[in-house]
Amino acid sequence: MMRKPRRLVAALAVSGLVAAGAVAASQLANADVTQFVAGTCSGFQGGAFCTVTATITAPTSISVSVLASPKQFATFNYALQCTKGGQTATSSGSDSLLSPPVATVTIEMPYANPDNCNITVNGNIPTEKATNRLTVTVSYTTAPIGSSSGPVRTIRGFGNMCLDAKGNSSANGTPILLWSCNSSDSAQGWTFSSGELKHNGKCANDQGNGGSGTKVILWSCTGGSNEKWFHTTSGEFILSLSTHGLLCLNDPGNSRTNGTRVIVYHCNNRSNEHWSVG
Repeated sequence: MMRKPRRLVAALAVSGLVAAGAVAASQLANADVTQFVAGTCSGFQGGAFCTVTATITAPTSISVSVLASPKQFATFNYALQCTKGGQTATSSGSDSLLSPPVATVTIEMPYANPDNCNITVNGNIPTEKATNRLTVTVSYTTAPIGSSSGPVRTIRGFGNMCLDAKGNSSANGTPILLWSCNSSDSAQGWTFSSGELKHNGKCANDQGNGGSGTKVILWSCTGGSNEKWFHTTSGEFILSLSTHGLLCLNDPGNSRTNGTRVIVYHCNNRSNEHWSVG
């Protein structure tokens, strides 16, 4: 059985990327959760120890597993560095796990749904025995198979309000709302690529191509002009090829009220039309 984890997680720190050796991942999983092995190592004899270093793309969780022989506590420490939306943060910690059987703990990431992470894990059996055997495995999960391509991110606007698909629905016509930002809320998970702003595989859509003041909804992606966006350096999401002039994704009235419907509105380069992806 596993002893209760003792995590010693360091404060997050913005920093530059460190070099890390990439380890090719092997798929372990099923159609619902995609799980991979990022890397593994083994140590033998005495105070057995080994190190895993890996680069992981778009993890939703990262776990460390240890297998010791004979049965005893094996310790590990980790250093994790993740990037999301151009920002970089680090965390670190350690734990001691009783094995066998295989003991696994999920480590804490500095961001929910980061774009990528570099991780180094050092495993060790403290006791000195000639019969010691140690295996350390780093594994991770990604988004379910069939989800939208690209990293899942929040779309953050005025007053720390985020785009939110009502009820985390993927039904056509689902209202797109403002809600207090919460990166662990799946209703606020979006991808943006090839001009399409997607949630659960559906596109943010200017309903009926209605023009300024029209509410934004989710709809099956068709490639139409009412669902194609440019994201400018100032943060505006501008509808491309609109027949109504330049239209931007808009927080009406600079609202900070949960449940406010977002609209498209004539672009004015004001704070209620500035959105960050991250």
